[in-house]
Amino acid sequence: MAVVNRCAVGIYPSEKLLDWARGLDIDVDVAGIREPCLYLIPDYDTEAEAEELLEEIYETIFEAELDYWNRDSGTWPAERTYPVFRKWFEIRLYPMIQDLVGEELSATEVDEEFIGEVRTALAGVEQLA
Repeated sequence: MAVVNRCAVGIYPSEKLLDWARGLDIDVDVAGIREPCLYLIPDYDTEAEAEELLEEIYETIFEAELDYWNRDSGTWPAERTYPVFRKWFEIRLYPMIQDLVGEELSATEVDEEFIGEVRTALAGVEQLA
């Protein structure tokens, strides 16, 4: 087993985000929709250091999360500052990640077309449930 030289942050929707989603007629009671998205971040030694890292990268996470909920960026909140980010999402830090696979980690870039196809497929599965 190897320890990955990354940490993770779990992003959970807060009631503020859920209220916004309800206003867009998004079903927030769908199974799994309140599960976190995990993002790998650089190693950190203290909570203060982790907070600094989040302040540097929050915009990318904020936009990815909003896009997950609603692809129409015109519906997103105009103010997307770090304090707003912290109100819209609950944050949980995961300081150690262990790799149980034993293979070298690799990254695969995906384009918007692929992401759209995955969303369409998942929407069909949710409708069947």
